Amino acid sequence: MNQLNLNYYGKYAVPETVRGLFEFEQELRAEDLSLDFNLGLIMTQEDIRYMSTPPDVIPFASCGVDGIHYGFLTDFGLAADLEQAYIVCVSPMNMDQEVWIVAANIHEFLRVVYTENSILYHYFPETSHYASYIINREVEDAQESVVRAKHKLQQRFALEPIADMLEYIEGLQQRRQAEVVYPTRYPIGIVQTSSEHKKHERLMIDAMKDGPDPEDVELFFKTATVESRLAFIRDAQSRHLLDRPLLRECVVKGMADMGLTDEALRLNRSYDYQETIIKLTNTQNTASIVWYTDADDPIE
Repeated sequence: MNQLNLNYYGKYAVPETVRGLFEFEQELRAEDLSLDFNLGLIMTQEDIRYMSTPPDVIPFASCGVDGIHYGFLTDFGLAADLEQAYIVCVSPMNMDQEVWIVAANIHEFLRVVYTENSILYHYFPETSHYASYIINREVEDAQESVVRAKHKLQQRFALEPIADMLEYIEGLQQRRQAEVVYPTRYPIGIVQTSSEHKKHERLMIDAMKDGPDPEDVELFFKTATVESRLAFIRDAQSRHLLDRPLLRECVVKGMADMGLTDEALRLNRSYDYQETIIKLTNTQNTASIVWYTDADDPIE
């Protein structure tokens, strides 16, 4: 197959499962099938980033709708191996919840794709919400091409179907909650990062429309625990406060000082776009066209 251009993974090696999925796509196309049209999964060789994409998430695929994309959660570089890293969904158009965990690792992610992929499009804060969704949804007969593609996916990656999706979702949420030492607005939270035993602090952002002053953030980054600083980054991004260039510049500098070079670059990249606003003449809606770019240096 063609050489992959996946230089945006930073310090991490590209997981073999990702490479395998690109190869699998070629195998499907040889039989007039595809990950995209038959399984709703578009593999990407670009660093898909929106303003809601966390800086410690490395995207690997999208679904082609509403900017929804999937990525490895590195927990700000703590993940030792992306094959075992959590997989998150980023849904930029879902203003109620833009980021949530959908699988414990990429193999589990493929089990979700194979079994029942609703959680890859919808956020269910409670398992009861998922149960209600399943009961009320309209079920259509699967197309023959989809059945074939799923069968090939199962064989290629040795997938076992998830017997009870409700139980799977609940177990996934409980596992992550047990690891989190500092909750955030995005339900991914912050895990134990340092050996500090200081009390965690929260820099108030909700009471201020435009967020704290950069000077206050700079002081906070000098005195607060690592986990407190990382939580601030998550919450400031989720509140869209980092749209402010001066505040974002302050946060990026603080991240660089913490040794989070890759994450600082990714955060900037999330806002490094050109946006054209198109006024639709016959409606009250506004459409945004977003372009993102990434370097083309290939890797072996």
